[in-house]
Amino acid sequence: MLFEVIAANLKNYIDAAGRAEELSPEKAVFQISIGGKKDKYGWHYVVNGNDCQFRRGLFTGEIFIDWNDEFKYRVKSKKQIMRETTPDYDVVFKDEAEFASFVKAAGQYVSAGGRKPKLKGSKLSGSRCDTGEFGDVLITGAGLQTAFAAKLKSADESRIAARMALFALAEAIKVLARDGVKKVSAFAAGIRRSFFFDTVEGGRSTWLTAHEDLIKVTANQGTRLPALCGLEFRDDAAVLEFVYGDPAGRSARFDDAYRFKGAATYGIDADDGSIKASFREVCIAAVDALGCAG
Repeated sequence: MLFEVIAANLKNYIDAAGRAEELSPEKAVFQISIGGKKDKYGWHYVVNGNDCQFRRGLFTGEIFIDWNDEFKYRVKSKKQIMRETTPDYDVVFKDEAEFASFVKAAGQYVSAGGRKPKLKGSKLSGSRCDTGEFGDVLITGAGLQTAFAAKLKSADESRIAARMALFALAEAIKVLARDGVKKVSAFAAGIRRSFFFDTVEGGRSTWLTAHEDLIKVTANQGTRLPALCGLEFRDDAAVLEFVYGDPAGRSARFDDAYRFKGAATYGIDADDGSIKASFREVCIAAVDALGCAG
């Protein structure tokens, strides 16, 4: 589950750091994959100009057939077909253990410098994408999602790491609910409510909207549905401490950041203790599931 969150959060990093344009002078597809040919799975990113789209699953192609010209597709060369059915660059990890080792090494590199982690990748389609640049994006994006992020000295990096930590928290809740973890799925079942994760300063916002057992997570976009409650941390350090710090103090850090909005949309005028208790349980379960504290 941790790897799924890291992959989804890489788009958040690319957007926050404005790095999409660095990746390719043309439309390109970058992929992260784990496993061999039979059990391979992964995620890919379609980059076009300053826009980056995240897609779950392996890239299988974007061939568009003109149904008004049944012979048009037949004249495409093997090179054209390859470019339209394979990613431009695929970073491959043989298994989850190798990915985990890479993420830890990336965290150490981002926080303290030293030896840069090596990546095994293949440039597949012959496009002009910058494979080295994607490697740098992946190393930094993964490294900022580890406990080492709490040791960052750069204010800009801490800001991005805090935004990513808040997104990871919401995304983990979504994954736990999808996987049927009882206390999380029960929290989301049958309700239509919105929750927020941010700092007092703002600009790190992630929104989680639950509706009919489905959960949607959006970064830095907001939602049309007013928030019932959420977490508003005093600063970036407080965010990183909640997600990566000592589990023993996590409940107290939650209480310090908890904000009840009681939106009229929900017909609630006062802080309902059961809502706070349930939200605390879900948030702490999400951080525990990420497994990156300490």
